[in-house]
Amino acid sequence: MVLRRTVQDREWDKFVEDDAGDTAIRIKGKTDVKLSGLNIGGRVTEVTLDSTSWTPLPATPLANRNSVSIQNQSSVEFKINYDNSVTGYVGVIVLAQSERYYEVTENVLLYGKCNAGTTTILIEELA
Repeated sequence: MVLRRTVQDREWDKFVEDDAGDTAIRIKGKTDVKLSGLNIGGRVTEVTLDSTSWTPLPATPLANRNSVSIQNQSSVEFKINYDNSVTGYVGVIVLAQSERYYEVTENVLLYGKCNAGTTTILIEELA
């Protein structure tokens, strides 16, 4: 199959020869991309929430964190908020037996509060 000259030029521009003489994909634009996922390590923390105050998720974020999984294995729903000064029960609902994922660094703080009583949830962080 023969490609038109303009298509062939565009396809040729996608590749470059690296220092070792191997063919590599040419990347144009921003090249300081940080891939999320497990690069350094991870940590799982149990956090107990109550219905009277916003609790940090977790108390001290994992250094260089790039993602968080919040698991609610209890029968009590709770909410997540980014502001612990919010009064009342306001936030994103995490239903009983469910999970939420966030791609956030350790600079983004998350807080949780349950709708009644107390509940213990699991926080998994990846760095």
